[in-house]
Amino acid sequence: MPFGSFGSVPGARDPSRRSLVLAAAIVTSTVAVLVVALAAVSMWQERLRQRERAAAATQNLARLLEGRVGDVLGRVDMLLRLVVLRVQDQPLPASAELAGELQAMVKAAPVVQRLYLTDAHGQLVGVWPALKGPPPLLPDVDRLDWRRTDGVLQTGPVRHGSEGPWVMVFSMPWHNAVGRLGGMAHVEFAIQQFEPVFKGIDLGRTGAATLRTRDGLALVFRRPWPGGTQAGVGRSEVSAQLRQMVQAAPEQGEYVAVTAVDGIARINAYRLVRGHDLYLLVGLPETDFPKGWNRVDASVLGLALTAIAAAFLTVLTLLQRSRRAIDLAESRCEAIVTSSRDAIIATTPDGRVTSWNPAAEHLFGYLAEEMLGQPLARLFPAERLAEELTLLDRLRQGETIEPFETERLHKDGHRIPVALTLSPVRDGEGRLLGTSRIARDITRQKAIEKEVRDMAFRDPLTRLPNRRLLMERLHHAQQHSRRTGDHAAVVFVDLDHFKDLNDRHGHAVGDRLLTEVAQRLQAVVRESDTVGRLGGDEFVIICEGLGLAEDDAQQAAQAVRDKVQRALGQPFEWGEVRHAHGASVGIRLFCGGHEDLEQLVRDADGDMYEDKARRRGSRCGGGVD
Repeated sequence: MPFGSFGSVPGARDPSRRSLVLAAAIVTSTVAVLVVALAAVSMWQERLRQRERAAAATQNLARLLEGRVGDVLGRVDMLLRLVVLRVQDQPLPASAELAGELQAMVKAAPVVQRLYLTDAHGQLVGVWPALKGPPPLLPDVDRLDWRRTDGVLQTGPVRHGSEGPWVMVFSMPWHNAVGRLGGMAHVEFAIQQFEPVFKGIDLGRTGAATLRTRDGLALVFRRPWPGGTQAGVGRSEVSAQLRQMVQAAPEQGEYVAVTAVDGIARINAYRLVRGHDLYLLVGLPETDFPKGWNRVDASVLGLALTAIAAAFLTVLTLLQRSRRAIDLAESRCEAIVTSSRDAIIATTPDGRVTSWNPAAEHLFGYLAEEMLGQPLARLFPAERLAEELTLLDRLRQGETIEPFETERLHKDGHRIPVALTLSPVRDGEGRLLGTSRIARDITRQKAIEKEVRDMAFRDPLTRLPNRRLLMERLHHAQQHSRRTGDHAAVVFVDLDHFKDLNDRHGHAVGDRLLTEVAQRLQAVVRESDTVGRLGGDEFVIICEGLGLAEDDAQQAAQAVRDKVQRALGQPFEWGEVRHAHGASVGIRLFCGGHEDLEQLVRDADGDMYEDKARRRGSRCGGGVD
């Protein structure tokens, strides 16, 4: 009789057959239970692995955006520091010359909408560009949060009236010699400046990236804006999960919640923007990641003894769908890596490259086939190899290396300044599988920093050190003289009849004379000497190492005076314009001591006037100005 065919008379069944049927039923039931259990375990493990992938994807996006936002705000911080450095020892309101320098600084930092200064009482004393439209948004000094150790204070988002643009106001104070508040520099940063930063990130159809303040979680910027408007700026409606997370882990973290702004459930990651009181949040909707395995279908459990084959097919179908969804999610992550403007590189624990995106090809000059399987060390300058070993040790200990500035080598050998972030990649048991690196080219940022720094310490016309840098060099020369016993000198140079040239031929010719004078002065002194412009037609030369004996030092300084007067006594000619009036030169020797630096310059200036008088007398009334 076939298995499973039973007679109609109960007593007709053979006990041995009944035992066989019972055994088969037990075996079949056991297999069914095992199938369902294995399916449930498999789907649960897949769920855990995919949740890890989803969290990693959102964290990578958050890390990319946090670095870019930090770069933009870093330029704002740098401008504030340079402005404070330039104005802290100047009287307010700013002079015309100082105002011109501040205007140039703002022009060199296009992310800044407006710069303004307030005095110790919070009164406005200057705005650049010149005030047009609504007045600046002045923060309440008494209510500013002074917890920032680097001195940069944040206010906002705020706006000009009900229709004006939303801005963040960043402020930095300076103090006088007795430690009292001397004034504050403020810059307005339009939140719309974040648009190009956020626009370059692929968030999918319903993903979102948000910038919020640390205190109160007020909305600063979002992509996309709900309804296409900025109506929610400044509001603090967020999920309870986010508030709980930032209290428990204020630096970074991830959570799953329905977004308060648009009601969409997302897997979210947040990071505190380095150096600023702002949170960067990235959320990818749960629908972008597979979720079919997060519950075992009731039909699978109901199959039991009668549908083991159907259970296998159902489980297989679920797993195939899950795999397709995983592949789709991984394809999105791969697309993000491929389209990123930052170099994204994966390596093994011993530093061999396993992934090399197109941005890495563009940044370093090596194609992927040239780098895959090769040691990443070929990108390191010799002096940076120890740095890499230290970073790898920190990664093995579980650290994530936050963005820091370093240098790497291009294929052609030139050095590239980069901002580098490193993260460990681990398996489910915590073992280190490799590292993920994000490198951002900061060449342009460094060039802008140098340009802005030069504006603060260099004369814009001649590119010589200005008064501030000259006084720093003079302080250094005084300290060096005190340590070594060597004499040094301040040489003060004043051009003769410069005003006549300006009045007769215009400022363009005068500027040309000043530029050529700077070149001649640099040509006649040593490389170790400093040539600077005080302003107008006045130049200063700082000469160090003139000798231990005062007589020798005096002769050396006089030799410098003679060379300067010979060089500037040669005619300057531009077409039909000819200028041949030379210069008056004063000298002030010093050796160690604690003399006031400004007094040293004034003494050299006084000696210059004596030289001018001597030269006026020797010319029998010809006169020098």
